[in-house]
Amino acid sequence: MKIDSNMISNTYQTSVSQEKEAGEVDSFKDKLEQAANDKDLTKLKEASQEFEAYFINTLFKEMRKTIQDGGLVEKSQARTTFEGMLDEEMSKSISKTGGLGLADMIYNNMLKVYSASTPENDSENTEETQASIGNNSSVSSLDIKG
Repeated sequence: MKIDSNMISNTYQTSVSQEKEAGEVDSFKDKLEQAANDKDLTKLKEASQEFEAYFINTLFKEMRKTIQDGGLVEKSQARTTFEGMLDEEMSKSISKTGGLGLADMIYNNMLKVYSASTPENDSENTEETQASIGNNSSVSSLDIKG
């Protein structure tokens, strides 16, 4: 087997992307725990949107893998980097503008989890918060057990 610079570059790129993904998951986990400890609903919403953006970015990456090489512009390291950055920014933008609704489901579920764990939380505050994020009864929630 011949080892060329393309193979080394692809191996390095894979290694870097795996480290970045692990860092993003840890970042989401840290933000979620900090929001829970501080009881900060804004941080909870941000963490939910960050997870949705991560999920959408992963979808984009997997969809790009199905596209055959060729076409107008040859596949290069610069193009791969650009596409990765483009997908990341598009996924953040999609998540902040409503996205797939995953962030809202996570947020609503975590509100229920946190309000159930703190009985001194009054139900009026929770209802006002849910109304402010556009919660409706037709949206299903996720069961996340940690």
